[in-house]
Amino acid sequence: MDAHLLIPNALRPPTSSAELDISMLVVEDLFLRRTLLTDRTSTARLAIDLGLDPRIIVECFEQLRSRKFLDVLKLDGNNYHFELTNLGRERAQASTDRCSYSDRAPISLNRYLEVVKLLKADVHCSHEEVQGAFNDLIMNRRTVDRIGPAFSAQQSIFFYGPSGTGKTSIAERLVRLYDDVILVPVAVEIDGQIITVFDPTVHESAGDIPPGYDPRFMLCKRPLVVAGGELELGMLQLKRDPVSKVYSAPLQMKANNGIFLIDDFGRQLIPPGALLNRWIVPLERRIDYLALDSGKKFSIPFEVLVLFSTNIDPGKLGDDAFFRRIQNKIYVGSTTLEEFDQILDLAARKMGVELAPDAHHTVRIVCKEFGRGRHYPCYPVDLCRLVVSICDYENQPRYLDRETLWKAAELYFTTGTPGDWNSEQNGGVFTSEALVAGAAGMK
Repeated sequence: MDAHLLIPNALRPPTSSAELDISMLVVEDLFLRRTLLTDRTSTARLAIDLGLDPRIIVECFEQLRSRKFLDVLKLDGNNYHFELTNLGRERAQASTDRCSYSDRAPISLNRYLEVVKLLKADVHCSHEEVQGAFNDLIMNRRTVDRIGPAFSAQQSIFFYGPSGTGKTSIAERLVRLYDDVILVPVAVEIDGQIITVFDPTVHESAGDIPPGYDPRFMLCKRPLVVAGGELELGMLQLKRDPVSKVYSAPLQMKANNGIFLIDDFGRQLIPPGALLNRWIVPLERRIDYLALDSGKKFSIPFEVLVLFSTNIDPGKLGDDAFFRRIQNKIYVGSTTLEEFDQILDLAARKMGVELAPDAHHTVRIVCKEFGRGRHYPCYPVDLCRLVVSICDYENQPRYLDRETLWKAAELYFTTGTPGDWNSEQNGGVFTSEALVAGAAGMK
């Protein structure tokens, strides 16, 4: 069987204007703007630049030539080489003034709706697969076995717990559980307006698009879009550039068929309640609503796995109505002492730090005494990183012993135990004597 027959119609390239999902007027404008940009071009070159079948480009060429917009320079087989006439240049400039977009042709909104639903993630993962996604983290089985079913359900997940316990690290690695690729349109056309969707800062290329697929799409890994404290409501709406007159897709549209992580939830520029209200309908109905500057409103799919990560008490962030729509809540807390030691070993190995014989015991005590009694996963990693900086600065081998640990802890912790804190006498830091004595006393 021909492999092309297995390609869904929504992903196949149109081969004529009759099959095209956007107006030929949109194609004509793109044709003229691209030609104005390149000065001289050809039908074969434009077919590649605009991602359209050469037959559509030749049809558009014939229409524009009949209206005296083009001058033919030569004919190479079926490939016309041409430039704009003065009349064509005026027409192209007028089109550019309205919208300067001249990249690959957009797809229609209807096709976008169809493709996003077609590429919806279908996930079934085992414990081994989830564990493999976190092979560079030390995690207990209980946490892994809570994440697995939550991710498989492809429903929103709320990670909460103290700062430094690895919530963000866990959330960012969930995208590894997707083992397939998707197609992302370069742009979408709505009511004559262009919305750019593909974003190289968000969408990671998975290579060239295979033969038989519409070249107006980019082959990408499923996206991970992360927004932290800088998130505000305007980033969830269409934004029109005043110069190019081109819209850029909001974050959730770029995240379609992937993950949208809202990190440090509750610390955004907008009140948590306003953000929660914005998400209620999309989370429940899998549909979102946007509007052009003209006032025209339209809906888009919301095939997004939304992750929330926060160290704020959930009771201060939302009510029962909101948390009912977030079906999965996962608490991430301190590690066990054994896991804490394993994290230290992993961090030291990655950073090339040699550990003194008593390093595990000393780091445990230091973090307990000056980390308010907690053994958070971030402590060994951050302290190792500081040890590297200290040793490199002093031109010494990277070695974690009591002396370098004290220097690292002095930089890292903001408070010690009450008996060690004296901002007037030592500038607001605990002393090396107290640190070493505390560690030695617990031996």
